[in-house]
Amino acid sequence: MSCWLLIKSLNSMDFFESLNSGDASQYLVTQGSDEWDEIRRGRFTSSEMHNLMNDGYRLMTTEELKARPKSGTGSSTTRIQVPELLGDAAKTYIKIKVAEVLTGRSKENSYAYPLVYGKETEPEAVQYFEQVTGLECSEVGFVPFGDHAGGSPDRYVGDNEILEVKCPWAIEKQIDYLELTDQWDLKRYSAEYYWQCMSNLFFTAKELCHFITYDPRYPEPYRMTHIKIKPEAEAFDLIAKKITAAVKEKLEKLKYIEECLQTKR
Repeated sequence: MSCWLLIKSLNSMDFFESLNSGDASQYLVTQGSDEWDEIRRGRFTSSEMHNLMNDGYRLMTTEELKARPKSGTGSSTTRIQVPELLGDAAKTYIKIKVAEVLTGRSKENSYAYPLVYGKETEPEAVQYFEQVTGLECSEVGFVPFGDHAGGSPDRYVGDNEILEVKCPWAIEKQIDYLELTDQWDLKRYSAEYYWQCMSNLFFTAKELCHFITYDPRYPEPYRMTHIKIKPEAEAFDLIAKKITAAVKEKLEKLKYIEECLQTKR
């Protein structure tokens, strides 16, 4: 089964289907441009997807409270962790998206030097990746997922793969990445980047993500670490559920704010 067919088979919820545009077409704009920023505004994007992925909680039922241990671990618990629900970070992220819709302005990013350095070094990293692997890369715009989500992989690799590039400013950070061996390590130790890769696979319907970190200050073979990320059905399913919940809450919050304003007029 192709990656895109896998995505479409994961959820049968009508609301989720309305989010899914059914293709992986992209806006052909330059990443970082004003046009790119405008398209992303109000959308849940791959680079921030980790904010949606933490578990939420629900209150225990009366029966569950009665079944708690009488003493020790769990005796004072009143909530149960539920992966499908949104956590606190997700709720803050949703408010940011609501604010972007209402103001027509994107949240200002921090232009700290490490971020600038990463962007400036990225083309060199891509060239190095091509030289080492023999693979050919091409630029990507913004790949929408319906009207409320989407992502921008750093590059396409051939016809069916994508590339995510990280160029750490702190010289010791590359040591952490060199110790990663596979996508499970990435998920354990750099969940933010794991969910970015996985959601870009989800949005683009590609078959593989090459995750690299590149630091030109290191000699070979330590200059680049390279991990291949394969699509995971369970991860896709969770992304679908989280986006569904986040979009519902975003739209409900926008509607509620409008109703509040109506009562004041």
